[in-house]
Amino acid sequence: MAPRILENLIFGLSFIVASHFVPGCTGVDIAVNDITADYRITMNISDSLSLKCTTVNNTQDEALVWFRGEREINLKSMNRINVSTVCIDPVTEDDNEATFSCHLSKDYNINTTVLLDIRFIPILSKNGDDPIEVHRRDDVTLTCNVKSNPPALMSWYKDNSTLKMVAGKHSVHWDSSVFRLSIKKIEKVESGTYVCMANSTLGSSNLAFQLTVKDKPYVVPYEPIVAGLVVVVLTVLFGIISRRNAILECYRRKTDASTCNEHDAQ
Repeated sequence: MAPRILENLIFGLSFIVASHFVPGCTGVDIAVNDITADYRITMNISDSLSLKCTTVNNTQDEALVWFRGEREINLKSMNRINVSTVCIDPVTEDDNEATFSCHLSKDYNINTTVLLDIRFIPILSKNGDDPIEVHRRDDVTLTCNVKSNPPALMSWYKDNSTLKMVAGKHSVHWDSSVFRLSIKKIEKVESGTYVCMANSTLGSSNLAFQLTVKDKPYVVPYEPIVAGLVVVVLTVLFGIISRRNAILECYRRKTDASTCNEHDAQ
């Protein structure tokens, strides 16, 4: 029993010595801006960001690799060994929720990740052209694309007043990036300016939609007219066919009478 305990003790001590004193073994860590644990950075839009990655406890030169999300960042050779820096100037709304991770090149499991929390007032955009023209009794959907951090409180206005929502008439869909208003069987009195309004703790934004409802254009019913003409032509044709013998007999009699008159005249 004692030899087994002594053997385990020697093995444990050997592992500790190897991991702390043999170059390139475990014990090396990664720090981003002097922090070795994953963390979040909160910034405002248009700020500048510099992330400095350094190796910790290394006993030899170590190559570093940066990723934005799952995409590797192309680094110059002099910006890869022991110390590596990436800069974003300025940060934009598209950098919100982006992750930047610095990895040890020989072991990607050794890394530190930074999550960007970029704060900005709501940014709104629309799909398609404006003004919008639709026909009476059509269904209409207005789509307001939203980017906001912190999240915004959304609402719809019509002609400078809060839109009165009518059950079965209006419906609203809202997720993290789209605020949509649907109107069923729209009428001309519903023409006007519709406004998508976004309010957050940092400020507010709005986006207007000019909606015009027109009468449906009169469409000549070509198909019924053509169908009616076909029926008339077929009726006449069938009538002629059904009376063919009578018509021929009448024609024959007229021909005979004409011949008789010619003989009398002679």
